[in-house]
Amino acid sequence: DTFPPAVPANLHSSTAPNSVELNWDRNTESDLAGYRIYRSTGGAALTRIAEVSAIPSYSDRTVQHGQTYKYTVTSFDRAGNESAQSAPIEAVVQ
Repeated sequence: DTFPPAVPANLHSSTAPNSVELNWDRNTESDLAGYRIYRSTGGAALTRIAEVSAIPSYSDRTVQHGQTYKYTVTSFDRAGNESAQSAPIEAVVQ
C-alpha cells in the first residue's frame, strides 16, 4: 500500500475558556489508522502536537490566552502513508 488516505475535510474549531476544540469530517478509508494534528503560533512553522485514533476530533488544552493558533490535520493509514495537510484554520483564545 503506497497510497495515502484522503485529506481531512471541513476542519473547524471552537474555543473554550482553556482549550481549542477541533472537529473535522471522518475519513472513510478501511485502513485508516488515525489523524495527526499540527499547530503553529506567530507565523512559525507548523509542528505536530498530537496523534489521535480514528475519532475526528481533538481538544488542545495547551493554549494560552491572547494567542492566535493555526491548525491543520492529516490522516494516516496502517501502512504509514500520510495525507497532505488539510486547509489551515485559525483560532484566537481570548
